[in-house]
Amino acid sequence: MIVGSIARRYAKALFSLADEQGQVEQWSAGLDALGKALSASAELRETLASPLFEKEQRRGVVAALSKGVGLPATPSNFLLLLADRSRLAYLPAIIQEFRDLADGRLGRIRAKVTSAVPLSPDEAKRIAERLAQGQKAQVIVETSVDPALLGGVVAQVGSLVYDGSVRSQLEELRRAMKH
Repeated sequence: MIVGSIARRYAKALFSLADEQGQVEQWSAGLDALGKALSASAELRETLASPLFEKEQRRGVVAALSKGVGLPATPSNFLLLLADRSRLAYLPAIIQEFRDLADGRLGRIRAKVTSAVPLSPDEAKRIAERLAQGQKAQVIVETSVDPALLGGVVAQVGSLVYDGSVRSQLEELRRAMKH
């Protein structure tokens, strides 16, 4: 709970700056890239959160990360502030909160699409277009693979789930045959 409120406070402050400067989309893209780098490396997350590393070491890692993902100067400085205050452990939650605020401002929603096999970019685009028809926002599709689905896709937009997987169709058929 504390992590959420601290992350929300930092994210709102950063979002206010981005909004004032008209840089919401650019900063959101840079923070998304940083979030992907963090989620891909447990070692990186541990390094940023560990009190074993001195402030200057964490600042060096943050500066290199910011440069590597092309983060603009103000959010980079914000990350250095987090390093100075030993708040880098909150970074993934701050990035998520910022992304939610940015999506709301930019009229975007995110859909989690799970398929049995990896989707091609064209397939993901078609799914996003179909999902956008029922929404009044741009839909950004985040894909994942779950071979247990056997075929088809499961799409979640907010609390709404569209289940077109072969697995659920087989389960429905099994239930129907029992009755």
